[in-house]
Amino acid sequence: MNPRSDGKPEPNDPDQVLRMIDIELAQKRAARERAPSPFRGFRMASFIFLFAVILGALLAFYYVFISGGLEEMRSHNQSPPTVTPSPSAP
Repeated sequence: MNPRSDGKPEPNDPDQVLRMIDIELAQKRAARERAPSPFRGFRMASFIFLFAVILGALLAFYYVFISGGLEEMRSHNQSPPTVTPSPSAP
């Protein structure tokens, strides 16, 4: 405080400035914590999508390697043996 009021600005007290900045930052932090996150829905959707991809990969692995799907695919690709020779054979 300037008791003389001679129009000169009062010199800033560094401790007071630090306290004011600390209070302002604490208020902003509290407001940020109260506000909902704008990306919460996007983050939840990305976790659900990741879970679906992993679940799909596990189901594909089970079908191909454990339940015999690989053998079934191989048997579909092979032509069944014929009794008569093919006409394109010489």
